[in-house]
Amino acid sequence: MNIWFFVILILAIALVLGPISMLRPSPAQQRKEKLRLYATNHGVRFSMRRLPALKTDMEQAATLPVYYLPPPPKTAAISEWILMRTTYIHERNFHLEWDWQTDIHASEETCNILKAYLPKLPASVPAISSSSLGVCVFWQERESTEMLDLLIEMLTKLHQTEFPATE
Repeated sequence: MNIWFFVILILAIALVLGPISMLRPSPAQQRKEKLRLYATNHGVRFSMRRLPALKTDMEQAATLPVYYLPPPPKTAAISEWILMRTTYIHERNFHLEWDWQTDIHASEETCNILKAYLPKLPASVPAISSSSLGVCVFWQERESTEMLDLLIEMLTKLHQTEFPATE
């Protein structure tokens, strides 16, 4: 046989298999998908949202993964607050490098829960909030399911405090 036949055959196979292999998710994408599925199985929802800008930011913040528990239906007025990690520790901050980004702050009970969990959170958690969308944690998904378990535990406690069950 002619050598050109084999060269053309190899090129044809490469042209078919190349794009197909590029469609497969990368290991990082597979890991993130497993985290999101794990959260969904534990009742936590996922979306992508733009991180609110810090008071000192000059540029628009990035879009990050957000894990959240939505408020119960027919919830009355919701106090909307956001707690963000700053780049510095200051005595006027809420707790170490964490500071409120709105004039509205969480209740004392919620603050106690936050103070218990904030030291345990990695740098990949830049913000925690409560709004009409529910109790949310912005997380860059760098850690494993053990960290996700901690975030789910924190979200559940905050949700119970922010949206107490009405009878």
